[in-house]
Amino acid sequence: MASIPDPRDLLSRLDGEPADAIESQFVEFKSWNLGGASPRTQLREVRETVVAFANASGGLLLLGVEDGKRTRAEAIHGAAGLDLNSLARDIYNGTDPPILVDISELDEPEGRVVAIRVPPGFPPHTTTDGVAKLRVGKESKPLTGAALTRLISAQGWRDPTAEVLPDVQPSDLDPHEIGRLRGMIATSDHGAERAERGDLELLEALGLISPTGVTLAAVLLVGSPPTLARCAPRHEVIFTRRRNDTDYDLRRDLRQPLLALLGDAQQLLDQNLRLTTIQPAGFQRIEIPNISWLAAREALLNALTHRDYFLNQSIHLDLFRDRIEIVSPGGFIGGVTAENVLRHPPVRRNPLLADVLQHVGLVERLGVGVGRIFEELLTLGKDIPRYEADESHVRLALPTPTHEGFARFVQETRAAGATLNLDDLLVLRSVAHGGALDRWSAADVLQLAQEEAAERLVSLRERGFLTPQGRGRATTYRFADRYRELAPAGGGAGEAPSRSSESVVRRMILTMLSEHDYLANADIRQLAGLSRGQVYQLMKQLREEGLVEARGWGRGAHYVLIRDPSK
Repeated sequence: MASIPDPRDLLSRLDGEPADAIESQFVEFKSWNLGGASPRTQLREVRETVVAFANASGGLLLLGVEDGKRTRAEAIHGAAGLDLNSLARDIYNGTDPPILVDISELDEPEGRVVAIRVPPGFPPHTTTDGVAKLRVGKESKPLTGAALTRLISAQGWRDPTAEVLPDVQPSDLDPHEIGRLRGMIATSDHGAERAERGDLELLEALGLISPTGVTLAAVLLVGSPPTLARCAPRHEVIFTRRRNDTDYDLRRDLRQPLLALLGDAQQLLDQNLRLTTIQPAGFQRIEIPNISWLAAREALLNALTHRDYFLNQSIHLDLFRDRIEIVSPGGFIGGVTAENVLRHPPVRRNPLLADVLQHVGLVERLGVGVGRIFEELLTLGKDIPRYEADESHVRLALPTPTHEGFARFVQETRAAGATLNLDDLLVLRSVAHGGALDRWSAADVLQLAQEEAAERLVSLRERGFLTPQGRGRATTYRFADRYRELAPAGGGAGEAPSRSSESVVRRMILTMLSEHDYLANADIRQLAGLSRGQVYQLMKQLREEGLVEARGWGRGAHYVLIRDPSK
């Protein structure tokens, strides 16, 4: 994003300059609740200005300031009563693709000014009313014809960490941190020759500095404390040790350059390390940590590397009794979701920073970090990591309790020469948790199509780990007798399979209906492990969505698939 002056510096210029004289390619003032304009009209104008900034290089919109006045007292009338959360939501919902802005308030003596920071977007953006504009100088011009064509043809992914920062010199970088970076490069693959270069030559080779200046990535990695605080105030990890969801007994705010920050985060987690000793049959005792630094490091690196550095928010690293949670500002991008993060090709929000960390040996170019987190935790007998995401945050929970039996099973199996890959571990840990698995639940866990998930289940059956129950697509899989102790307490053969979500059951029922003429309530109860009332409610929902139709009465009642819901 382009360098934008501090909002208060802009407001200070209002004594002597009218607001319209201060406006620029990156700054605009707007009045609020003056002249009888309706809130709906004003909100539409705000959205159009946000779209114009996002289609250019980003910008700052200040609400509550009137044009044409030559003193602060006359110009600043404020934006009283404007709810910031509602405004952010209205801008997000009223732009397409949605634009997530950063909104703050300035309590000035003359009134409350609202500052809206707009990041450069991925044009073309429009309002949901179909209005497209582009910031050109001090004006927001309609984005039509040749201008739209040029914008689309020139469009590329903007990397905020590659932006050159004004007023930052190589002398603002910390020689000690450059030395730390050099040391890590020297021990990485093919890094020895590069590590022998001088400081400036090394930073130039990594793309961190150039003839035009010093990048944000350089400041994040090797900036001095004053430079980091001035240029990257959003670079912060807040560590808390939680008593419960609302209270904590320890907090540390980590604001160091990135490599030093990782070291301090490791020390904080190590202070809470506990070990569980297991004794695999015929093998040496093994100590299992409650906290895996390898998994936590990968997760924290992902948060630091892929966070949205535009948002004025911190990364949170919270240690609970049963999990570590890492919350990163900025939602997933490029089609990644919590439901496909394990399989989706890697998408990098900050390519320069990711490239440098890859040279250091901390980040894998091929994007295997997520799989590494999963495999490490499952090997240690932990539960499956859990991702949650919305448009502004990604949350990752790393379970810390150890299933000693599962950890022992993995160690014994691998020590005996058998292969257990990540997919095997995901399926087996899910069976250990729920007692059984079918192709629909397995597809959910593996983030794969049903047919691929079914192949994984069959492979584990053929290798003697699982045993099938039932026939055809309705087959469920449990542990073979020799691994029965891994099943949950009470997980007998007569129990229904565990369902990971309602969506799994919906997909299963629709698939079965597509392959059979009809299904009765009793058929669905047996397949899905639901009660009569649960089946009724679920099928009622599918009927209301126009996907299935109920036919017959009494004992002859059944459901059929509506083959073409549009007809």
